[in-house]
Amino acid sequence: MFYYGTYHRNLDPKGRLLIPGKLTQENATEVYVLRGHEGCLAVYESESFQKAMEKYASMDFEDPIQRAKMRMAFASVHPTKIDRVGRILLGAQILQDYGMKEKVTLIGCFDHFEIWDEEAYARYLLANGSLYDLLPSGRMS
Repeated sequence: MFYYGTYHRNLDPKGRLLIPGKLTQENATEVYVLRGHEGCLAVYESESFQKAMEKYASMDFEDPIQRAKMRMAFASVHPTKIDRVGRILLGAQILQDYGMKEKVTLIGCFDHFEIWDEEAYARYLLANGSLYDLLPSGRMS
């Protein structure tokens, strides 16, 4: 499954987030939330999570930079169930650690989707949006 699109959501007072149907497989019951890049949260379903963890497992633990990345990634993994309404519980600690306020933006990002604080994502787009045409692209033929 490929994830794409931009979605705006509000967290409820308990830290639950309603996931758009386009960002979950039909019978998905659990996702894995972990540290993303530039301050977001990365959310993977089981198969994609397994592949991402295999990439980390192939890293060189003797290299201090790779070891730090592995530690930070694995320490941040938070498996969470998708409830019958289609929500996940992020919880107060995760929201605090990542500066998430009530309004968040979800973006599809190939093999996972990301959760951004709405203001942080707006700043990211402002700082990086003009780079789009300069960035190399894969073959799209």
